[in-house]
Amino acid sequence: MTARPYRLVLGLGLLLAAIGGAAPAVASTSGVVISEFRFQGPSGGNDEFVELVNAGGSSVGIGGWRLQGCSTGAGTASARATVPAGVTLAPGQRYLFTNNGAAGYSGAVPGDQNYGTGFGAATGARITLPDAATVVDGVGSSGIGGTQCREGTGLSGMPTANADNSYERIGGTQDTDNNVVDFAGPKPGNPQKFGATGGDPAPSVATTSPTNGSVDITLDASVSIAFSEPVTTSAAAFTISCDVSGPHTFALSGGSATYTLDPDADFAQADTCTVTVIKSAVSDVDGDDPPDTLSADHVLKFSTVAPSRRIFELQGTAHTSPYAGQLVSAVPGVITAVRSSSFTMQDALGDGADATSDAILVFGVSTSTLSVGQAVLVSGKVVEFRPGGASSNNLTTTEISTPTVTAAGPGAAIAPTVVGQGGRVPPTSVIEDDATGNVESNGVFDPDSDGIDFYESMEAMLLQVNDPVVTGPRNGFGEVWVLADDGADAFLRTTREGIVVRATDFNPERIQLENDIVFGATPEVNVGDSFTAPAVGVLDYNFGNFELQLTSALTRVDGGLVREVTDEPKKHDLTVATFNVENLDPGDDPAKFTELADLIVTNLRSPAIVALEEIQDNDGPANTPSPDATLTYQTLIAAIETAGGPTYDFRQIDPVDDQDGGQPGGNIRVGFIFRTDVEDLSFVDRPGGTSTAANAVVETKNGWHLLYSPGRLDPTSPAFTNSRKPLAGEFLYRNRRLILIANHFNSKGGDKPLYGRSQPPTRSSETQRHEQAQIVNAFVDQILAADPKANVVVLGDLNDFEFSTTLDLLEGGALTTLIGTLPPAERYTYVFEGNSQSLDHILVSSELEKHQPGYDVVHVNAEFADQVSDHDPQVARLDVHGPAVAAHGR
Repeated sequence: MTARPYRLVLGLGLLLAAIGGAAPAVASTSGVVISEFRFQGPSGGNDEFVELVNAGGSSVGIGGWRLQGCSTGAGTASARATVPAGVTLAPGQRYLFTNNGAAGYSGAVPGDQNYGTGFGAATGARITLPDAATVVDGVGSSGIGGTQCREGTGLSGMPTANADNSYERIGGTQDTDNNVVDFAGPKPGNPQKFGATGGDPAPSVATTSPTNGSVDITLDASVSIAFSEPVTTSAAAFTISCDVSGPHTFALSGGSATYTLDPDADFAQADTCTVTVIKSAVSDVDGDDPPDTLSADHVLKFSTVAPSRRIFELQGTAHTSPYAGQLVSAVPGVITAVRSSSFTMQDALGDGADATSDAILVFGVSTSTLSVGQAVLVSGKVVEFRPGGASSNNLTTTEISTPTVTAAGPGAAIAPTVVGQGGRVPPTSVIEDDATGNVESNGVFDPDSDGIDFYESMEAMLLQVNDPVVTGPRNGFGEVWVLADDGADAFLRTTREGIVVRATDFNPERIQLENDIVFGATPEVNVGDSFTAPAVGVLDYNFGNFELQLTSALTRVDGGLVREVTDEPKKHDLTVATFNVENLDPGDDPAKFTELADLIVTNLRSPAIVALEEIQDNDGPANTPSPDATLTYQTLIAAIETAGGPTYDFRQIDPVDDQDGGQPGGNIRVGFIFRTDVEDLSFVDRPGGTSTAANAVVETKNGWHLLYSPGRLDPTSPAFTNSRKPLAGEFLYRNRRLILIANHFNSKGGDKPLYGRSQPPTRSSETQRHEQAQIVNAFVDQILAADPKANVVVLGDLNDFEFSTTLDLLEGGALTTLIGTLPPAERYTYVFEGNSQSLDHILVSSELEKHQPGYDVVHVNAEFADQVSDHDPQVARLDVHGPAVAAHGR
């Protein structure tokens, strides 16, 4: 029912309760029915009406017909109004009885017939022929002996008092002889007879054949259109146009409410056709107007039967389908995995070629009646879906969309393709080496040597990974990275069963396991864990990675990974550590402070100095204007003491609010904690360092020193926009000056993924890190210019690899990166997407390096599911030499 502007006046209503028991039918034989009604409550105040409509196809004379009311307990129906002689209702036309004495009308909005007095407590009304006994139609809740004022079981759920509502016959014409089925309500608004638009609803297209969105329509099909009521129209009201066969003329037949369009020429194969019904060229035949034409053009789209292709033809030997954008019909396959609105299917035979996938995703379909192992025929459009939208760097997935699926009985069993020994062996070093720019349109498709092409060639296929060994703990999205065959063919495994990133090898042999189809299919695991069974699933793609969506859950086998403990320092060694504590603030679970403290005390053996990264404000990520972290440091120091460790003090500089990046509001920063019980170790406080003051090297006649301690390096430089500023601190150890520079360089956020369409993947975040490295290196050069034998340590989370340009620039011929002194299999501090890599570093000046410092990455976090931080800490054991600092030079 269309909305009407006239608003009924609110008042008291009556709860009409349905009386149980079936009753004799009073179905209309003339086509005239009660279409809408509202009864007044016993206290008055609500508008009342009973509205008739001619739902039939012929005019009906209703002169002399009677409106009667029925009340529970009354012996007879009460007379209300009689239709004047000569009144005729055309098809679709309405006649309205009103109580103009009700408060809402007050005579201002008259109906066709005023019945004078309200129904009061009446619970039913009926229309009879002039004999007052032959019932045409009835509504409400009451029946009186043999006098019927309702159909079927009446109405349940009638409106409560003060509900200004009416009841309307569903579709305006539905008449099954049961009021509770035929009427919808309560419904706000006036009877359809009233309102600014005046007449009955506009005609509309009720049904079509083909239905909108249909596929596989025969080439010689006709088009049938049924309207909601009888209409007058002509061939000029319809157009047919197709994308292949073009516009079509047609013969128009039928009449009243249903018309058929028979095209003069057949449609073409794989035609997408549009039928338009022009609103102004279709008018209803009744006189209850306006409106009498369609409210809007009606558009119907369908597609004709298309060629039947095999899946491997659709996939082709490329990253995108040669049939993208085209229609296909009756593509055969066997279902291998089912989700709520999609499924994957695989060709039972395939073409035997490794370069073409034998499986495809079918998207946009109800799967409630589909099951794994079922053979189906699928028709629809081949599309390339790009997760994240057209501008995303993700690869596309070949799909059949808006499909029609026909069951074809039980299918042949699909054996999973083995990835690894005895099957398809993935490349072990190259992800992509012959594409420049967009891999989907440039380069050679080479699945034998390029990892990105290798996995594309198995898109959507059912795969099996035998003896998978974990190289990255499960993350918060349920993702786990593994190697096949216990890593037998993998390059450069870590000493703890992971796999190490190298300058030219980002390990395409890694396989990501995902649990989107079977929730919980990936258990919590550590690096080196395995499973009791092979990993089986279908290969998907999302978030810049190929994902093996498991079709059955895995059970973990503990690989026995334990947390490392660093070596004891030698006598007089000064132990210096760096530790990213991952957004630490006092609002964290106290267990986090306890675990961090235990790692510092037990596993790092209470280093003399620790450079900390990602220390947050006292109030954590709350975006308040006071970026103070005093309580954060104090809480950690107290936890260290509780863990049996020594007493530490701290130094740091609070950043300008919201200027250092990281979690919004958290103001992560770098700082130092240092032991107060280490003999001959002290922090040299040189006041004046602020969040925006640039530190410098000061040379005097009594020697050199830092201008500020602690002091930030060039904090207003654009190189540190939205990034942490380095912090230099001056220490004395055994009367030797030691400068530590704590860092947390720009993150890798924004870099392109390894398996994105941009190849080789650009790492845009490097630009800022390069600038940061040059600033730190220049500061070190200032120190060494003042004292070539100065003891300088640069340390922290540098967010780049030991083989990167960032580290080359930072070293600059003045520093040595200590992780380079470890065997290649031990060079990692972080695990990302199953790749062990070095992001955290300690670099030392030549004076410290020549005394062969001890160095250790202490693996306590990155490889574990229950990590307290995502980074592993490092410890350097320094033998500090050089000339003693005279008392007046301090």
